[in-house]
Amino acid sequence: MDSFGEDLNSPLPKRMLASPPEMMEGVVMERPALARSGAHSSTVKAPSEIEPRAVTLRPLSERLGRITLRRAPVTAVEEQKRSADDLWSQLSDDMVEFILARLPLFPLKASRKVCKRWEAIISTPQFENLHKELGEQQPWLVCYCVNNLVPSKSHGVVYDVESDTWITLPPLQFPSHNYGSLAGASGLVYAIAGPGEDRFRYMLTSSSTSPENFGETWYETPAMAFPRSAPVVSVALGTGRTGFGHKVVVAGGVPDFEAEHSAVEVFDSETGAWEVYDDLPDDFSESSSRAWMSGVVCDNKFYVSLIHSWSIHVLDLCTKEWAAIEWEHPQNLICHHIMAIGSTLVVAGLCGDADQPEEIVLKIWKVSLKSNRLIQIGLMPRQVMATLGRQSALPRYNFLMTENLLYVSNSDAQDSALVVGEVSLQECKTQWRCLPSLSTSGHRFDHMITFCSSISISAHTSAA
Repeated sequence: MDSFGEDLNSPLPKRMLASPPEMMEGVVMERPALARSGAHSSTVKAPSEIEPRAVTLRPLSERLGRITLRRAPVTAVEEQKRSADDLWSQLSDDMVEFILARLPLFPLKASRKVCKRWEAIISTPQFENLHKELGEQQPWLVCYCVNNLVPSKSHGVVYDVESDTWITLPPLQFPSHNYGSLAGASGLVYAIAGPGEDRFRYMLTSSSTSPENFGETWYETPAMAFPRSAPVVSVALGTGRTGFGHKVVVAGGVPDFEAEHSAVEVFDSETGAWEVYDDLPDDFSESSSRAWMSGVVCDNKFYVSLIHSWSIHVLDLCTKEWAAIEWEHPQNLICHHIMAIGSTLVVAGLCGDADQPEEIVLKIWKVSLKSNRLIQIGLMPRQVMATLGRQSALPRYNFLMTENLLYVSNSDAQDSALVVGEVSLQECKTQWRCLPSLSTSGHRFDHMITFCSSISISAHTSAA
């Protein structure tokens, strides 16, 4: 075995240091032949006695051999990706923030994992405010499935439009309330508590509060003057001198074994107190619960009607006076519900089919307050209505209106689907589609509470 010894420390010739490898190809250099140490050799020759040995430098191409490196060709996809990365890197943080703020909620959650820069932009408080202003996310349909047998099994789900699936929420923190008093209404979700059934608690669903923070955003009002069990509740937004207040209207809902009354109370968020208004008209005596009445606040007026008759009255929240309304009566109307889209009143009603008397159809009208006429703007197709199920001759449908979306569900059939209709007031038409059935989630529940709410991105876009 060759032993280089101190030859590695000897300086190289100046020609080798100065000449590139191509100039040294074929050059013959001489260096002393190193002594070999063997088993029978005990002497080492002096440096002057060592015979020189020739070393030839091979051409550069031969020395590299198969290790020659070549640049791999760039594919069109890689080139496009590099170009896109270059374009994003040229955009300012303000421009990237403006673009990301227009994404829906769940694509926005995935965007946090693209790079650290995007995650830092999305994590700022000002981005959340910008997303509320520019985001195109519609209010989420929230369903709270109540299990009376095992309350801990009650759970909440939201419908994701992008994936067309139900997403289970973390446990919702509702305040303590009496059995069966938790309910959703237009613009809020509420509960009644206390042994006297007079403690009213509510949360505005039109705010951007996340469902996980329910326990922190509920309003607890002073005791009402009258006990309530299943009243009709609605809310008026943008009231008061500042225009940022709201009023909650509570009508009827006499508990069992209580003296009959038709009292109407209004809670003002600015004063923090209840005010008793005149009672419901005599038409509502012995029928003053949400099982028999329908009501909504529109333009600071509270409209209320009996579901199974065409008796409609309005309470002016400014003058505190009641007045009867004579609207055009729809033909073959069986039952109805009054709702509102902005400042326009909308009526959803079940009607008998003129061609097939044993069948019923669901129609949607908008109300012209000038002429008291009902203008039909939609009809639910038969195949869509069949998905709601029909357990009785007259099914009990739940109606929930938010912005221009009308959600319809069947209270008597848990395995039925939910139906949503997009209502166009200007074009006088509706578009319907079915949502997946909640029974496929694998959870048992006795009844369902529905409401709509905008969900805060801070609670749902954290990096996972």
